[in-house]
Amino acid sequence: MLLIDDLLGLPLTGFKFVLRTLAQVAEEQYTDAGPIKERLLELQVQLDSQEISEEEYAEAETEIFRQLREIENRKRAMAGVPEEKAPIESSRTASASVSADLSYGRRHDERK
Repeated sequence: MLLIDDLLGLPLTGFKFVLRTLAQVAEEQYTDAGPIKERLLELQVQLDSQEISEEEYAEAETEIFRQLREIENRKRAMAGVPEEKAPIESSRTASASVSADLSYGRRHDERK
């Protein structure tokens, strides 16, 4: 009788596994900031190569920071930590911090 129960339960067990895997993948994509950070770097390259104006850069950068803050808040909500309501950084402050991070990363890699 147990063998029959196990055989009848296999489709249900497999279906649960598929649902858990889909939920995990969806959660990872929902909280992945990588593509948005890549977009910020692309935006900075476009500004440096003068493909876009500073006004366009500031506008797009503000949207990117909003999206990053939303992702951070999603992660906090999933962890049960209260959301952080930080003000939007000015374009110059944010650019300086991103540039500093990128510069540090390059110099750090060169030392190896």
